[in-house]
Order: sequence, then C-alpha cells, then structure tokens
Amino acid sequence: MNKIFRIATALVLSAACHIASADIVIIAHPDIKAGNVDTDSIRNLYLGERSSLPNGMPVEPINHVKGSPDRELFFTSVLSMNEKTHKRHWKRMQATRTTYQPKEVSSHTELLESIANTPGSIGYIDESLVDDSVKVLMKVHTSDV
Repeated sequence: MNKIFRIATALVLSAACHIASADIVIIAHPDIKAGNVDTDSIRNLYLGERSSLPNGMPVEPINHVKGSPDRELFFTSVLSMNEKTHKRHWKRMQATRTTYQPKEVSSHTELLESIANTPGSIGYIDESLVDDSVKVLMKVHTSDV
C-alpha cells in the first residue's frame, strides 16, 4: 500500500511539473501575414496600446476567461501583470480612450474555432493543443515563470 502511494505521489508531482513548465504559443488566423512578432508587440495588442501588428496588419486579440491556466501564464509571462492589475489597466484605458477589451472565450476548442473562423484574429494557447486550423506566430517560454 505504501509503495502504491509513493508511485501515485510521484505521478502527480511529475504531471504538476509538466503543467508548470508548459509553453504557450501565440496563434492566428491562417491568413495573417505577421512579419516579425515579439512579446512587446503582443503585449501592446492585448493591452489596447495598438490595434495592428508591427507590419501594419490589423488584428483582433482573443483572451481566455478569468481563471484559465493559459490566461494566468499569458498574463504573467507576456503582460507582466496579474488579474487585478489587468482590470485596473482596462478601467483606465476605457476612461481615457475609445478602445475595447479583447473578446473572451471559455475553452480551448472555442478559441481554436474562433481564430480559425475570424480573419485577423490572434490568441494564445498551450502549445500541445495547437492544431492545423491556425497559424503559430511565436512561442512564449513560460518555464521560468
């Protein structure tokens, strides 16, 4: 019994380490011609500072809903903020500019479908969940987060 418990504990810890070190990727509608995209340009899009990629192509960012593990990783590693700071940022933005928060989706499937079917859209997702319906623009290394 003790041996089974140790094996089960090791499996759970191994899975937790894999999840903690998962990388996310920035994905886009297949027709997007992104050019050179970096973390700063993605941050500016998701914070409403810009509405287009560095090459001038307009895009529509899509977010996961609050509480999503992908959202938490993205906020920490790309936006460099938590939910509370993000909420304050958007309150200020909406008070001083005519800009809108990114649309939110509640599942990976909904995100992939929305991006695949919406020209100009971008999003982020766990790298292991990407399929051929979308284009990967860049990989965000989150293992140090």
